[in-house]
Amino acid sequence: MNEIRKIFWISLVVKLAIGGLLPLTGDEAYYWVWSRHLQLSYYDHPPFVAWLYWLGGPLDFLPGSVRWAGILFGHVSLALWLRLLDPFLSVPQLKMWLWLALLSPLLGGSGIVVTPDLPLMLFYALSLWLFFLWQKKPTWQMSLAFGVAVGLGLSSKYMMVLFPLSLFPVILMAKKVRQAFFKNLHWLILGGVAGFMPVLLWNLMHDWASFKFQAAHGLGRKWKPNWTIEYILAQIGLIFPPVLFWALNAGKRLPLVFHFLAWTPLVFFAFTTSRGYVEANWPIAAYPAIFALAVSWYPANGRSLRFTAGLWGTILATLFTILIMRPAWTKEHKFREFYQFGAVEEVGRDLYPLYARSYQMAAKMSFDLKRPIYKLRGMNRKDFFDFLEESQPKDKIYYVAVEKTDTLPVIYSTHEVIDIISVDEIYEIRKMRMP
Repeated sequence: MNEIRKIFWISLVVKLAIGGLLPLTGDEAYYWVWSRHLQLSYYDHPPFVAWLYWLGGPLDFLPGSVRWAGILFGHVSLALWLRLLDPFLSVPQLKMWLWLALLSPLLGGSGIVVTPDLPLMLFYALSLWLFFLWQKKPTWQMSLAFGVAVGLGLSSKYMMVLFPLSLFPVILMAKKVRQAFFKNLHWLILGGVAGFMPVLLWNLMHDWASFKFQAAHGLGRKWKPNWTIEYILAQIGLIFPPVLFWALNAGKRLPLVFHFLAWTPLVFFAFTTSRGYVEANWPIAAYPAIFALAVSWYPANGRSLRFTAGLWGTILATLFTILIMRPAWTKEHKFREFYQFGAVEEVGRDLYPLYARSYQMAAKMSFDLKRPIYKLRGMNRKDFFDFLEESQPKDKIYYVAVEKTDTLPVIYSTHEVIDIISVDEIYEIRKMRMP
């Protein structure tokens, strides 16, 4: 266990170092903007990620150190999982699980890039730990604590709903657990509502806007076969064939609850591909349990798992080196997401008031230029900025950064373009005059 503790603490230092050097993505900057407008919840997501950026706020004069509070918070989820798995796995198996969790492109990367996935993963682990304790001692106090943990998970990301969905079959199949569950159901619900209360109150005050957005987001469209195919291929690639093979063949090596936690999210999102496109990271909560199932075979599968961990480590090290060093060729590839608005920022640095075409552009420019820049209200999909009065131009002359092919919303049809400042082959800044 001493070696596991050493890996745990050294990996935390490495994550803090990388997180401090890595530029914020557009989405991360968006959550940072939320932390400058603290609310009970937000249109796009629950609020917990904004609270983490608020805690890191005093460090935002350093490149990426605003992430540090979130990274510290998220690293605790690894400790919780190690504690959870300790009764079921040997020390070598725990060590291999930790390596897979740290080096997985999705799970490991999410520990450095602070998004709603990070608090979701912590409360998933905390809720599972409390579930095991609750089974041993289902008092009203433990029931309340268990419910609060699940509620806080829902205040992190709505995907937390998959946790009780995964546990429910386990509860129903065990008579003693089932009886304790229904006996304490009111305490469990009370705790869940308490942990979820900020989101409920915000939605109550905003006509349930966030719930409506999430219900419609990615659903209700005619099925396209490529949605399902891309989802399956993405999960096979991210989990990786050797890990997937051993996890599928774990049998009774771990308690049934780990199987439900592993496969319920994957099956659920496979089903939702019939209604809309599913992002590759959405089933991320399943990964710790999948890794646990896979390492339950260790050392019999040691060669394949060590190869997987080594390959993942090489990929992550290469990726983070490229993102930090920023060689010229990356500007033409996916890596540009970390820097894609740099040219717009340079040209628009001294233009006031300046608006942006998207929430990512507005947020990234706000963080990098250290001044508030708002998305032009009504452009692209509805988001947090559309709820801010500042997103509606009030000055007779203003500027808006857009793609050259963009058309402004109809509410600005009477506003005249009096000058166009070309930025690069993609972006331009339009000087506008109100009538």
